[in-house]
Amino acid sequence: MGEATQHLHSHDPEQVSWPFDVSHEPTLKIGEVKEILSAEFPMLNVSKIRYLENIDLVIPHRTSSNQRLFSRADVERLRFILTEQRDRYLPLSQIGELLSQLDSGRAGEGHPGRMRAVEHDDVPRPKPGTRLTKAEVSELTGVPVEDIEELARLGVVEVDPRGRLTSHAVDIVRYSQMITDLGLDLRNIRAVKNSAHNHATMITTSLAAQLAKQSPVARERAFAQGNEMSALVVKLYQALLVENIEVELD
Repeated sequence: MGEATQHLHSHDPEQVSWPFDVSHEPTLKIGEVKEILSAEFPMLNVSKIRYLENIDLVIPHRTSSNQRLFSRADVERLRFILTEQRDRYLPLSQIGELLSQLDSGRAGEGHPGRMRAVEHDDVPRPKPGTRLTKAEVSELTGVPVEDIEELARLGVVEVDPRGRLTSHAVDIVRYSQMITDLGLDLRNIRAVKNSAHNHATMITTSLAAQLAKQSPVARERAFAQGNEMSALVVKLYQALLVENIEVELD
C-alpha cells in the first residue's frame, strides 16, 4: 500500500475534506452518485466507487443502519479522482497525495483547489509512429522503468531490437498501471494482451483479400475498415465484460 494511501486510511471522517465550498450534507445513495457521474464516466460502476471508499480517497457518511450516504462534495471529489485518472493518467497513490494537499488547504502546482477537476491539454502524447525508450515512456507516464521492463518481459509491450517501444506503449503502460492500482497483478494483464492479439489476428484475417490487392487505395481502405472493426470489437467486449461482471457479482 502506498504512502499516500496509508496516510488517507488515518483520515478523520468527521474532518471536513476538500472541496470546502460545496455542500457536505449526506443525501445521496451510491446508485445516485453513479448516475450523476455516468455521463462523464460511462465505465463507472458501484464497485469502483466502493473501492475508492475502501482506500479512503472518498469517505461517505454511514447511517445507523450502515448505509452509505454521499454529499455533493463527495461527488465533486470523485469527479476529481476520475478525471485525474482519465486525463492525466495518474496512479491512485499520486491522486491520494494531491487530495491530501487539497484537504490541508495546500493546492499542488496546477491544482489551485477548484471545485471541479479540469481537463489537462498539456499532457504530453507522442506522435503516431514514434519510437520511445523505456526512460522516455517512464517520463511520459510516471511509471517506474522497472515496471515497464516487467511489462516488456511479460510481452505486454513490444520492444524492438534496439530496445525501443512504439507510441502505443504510453497508453498500454498507463492503463496497465491504473489496472494494477485497482488490485490486479501485472501478470493478469498478459491475458488481456493475448486476447487483444487474438482479436487483431481475427480482424487482419478478415481483411486479407483487400490487403492482397497491393494497391495503395485498397490498403488504405483495409486500414480504415480495420480501425472501424477494432472500435466495434472494443465496444462489444466492454458490453460483454460489464454484463459478465454484473452476473458474477449479483
